[in-house]
Amino acid sequence: MPTTEHLAGQWREWRHTRVSELTRPYGWTALVAQYWLHEGTSGKTLDGLPGTWAVTDGRVIFTPPESGPNLSVNGEYPTSPVEIPTGRNQTYGHGASVPVYFGDREVETVPRTNDAGDRILGVRVRDPHVSVSAAEIGLTAFDYDPAWRLPAVFTPAERNDVEAVTVETGVRETTTQIGTLAFEHDGARYELVLIGKDSAHGVQPVAHVRDRTSGPISYGAGRVIELQFSEDGEGRIDVIDFNYAHALPCAVTNFVTCPLPPAQNSLDFEVLAGEKKPANDVARVLTYEA
Repeated sequence: MPTTEHLAGQWREWRHTRVSELTRPYGWTALVAQYWLHEGTSGKTLDGLPGTWAVTDGRVIFTPPESGPNLSVNGEYPTSPVEIPTGRNQTYGHGASVPVYFGDREVETVPRTNDAGDRILGVRVRDPHVSVSAAEIGLTAFDYDPAWRLPAVFTPAERNDVEAVTVETGVRETTTQIGTLAFEHDGARYELVLIGKDSAHGVQPVAHVRDRTSGPISYGAGRVIELQFSEDGEGRIDVIDFNYAHALPCAVTNFVTCPLPPAQNSLDFEVLAGEKKPANDVARVLTYEA
């Protein structure tokens, strides 16, 4: 195993990047609005945004106003109805999303489903002038402890899309299960369901867990640990390092739809490692109405 100094140094660099991403000008703490559109919606106005909005065949369509302020869509001001492709914002970016701005604010659309299984589309707005620092959030973590870096064995399975319940009542988010990860702690064996997130570098395996710190010490809706496939290309995962456990963005903003952990991923012990819950709670106000 690498030295403790080496592991702790890598973790500090990761921690800095994690906090910087979270609090950057168009990061998660910059979210100021989340609106919902259903299939067949047309001519809808959204507070603080120009023009009208519609959903046709699962596509979000923006119609610019005849005069006055307009959106900037992929570097141009549209003069006729234009699709706003789904995906996260351009600086976090994935999928077919393009940069969309209204003045300094950034606009994005995201696909979800509701409890009835109907497709719904979210429109989110980010304002760089309200993004807050980690100190303002009260975001801290345990010091690095190599005892929480545990050997693990990955068992792949056929990809299985699951509509997971989220922190936003009535809204579900597709998560893709890719297999299980087994490890031992204090002589007991545990097996977690792993989620696979598509990225520019391939599939990122993620463990989303709750444990006995969830609520009193760490974020109540659980934490995620991004895992690494072996460098030999064999598709192994050899280690789960709980020092990298961190909350999903719903811990710091109301305008997201973080999925809840799989039921199988509730651990019966305290994971005294990783990120602690923010000192300043976010008052959750539902943005979705069926």
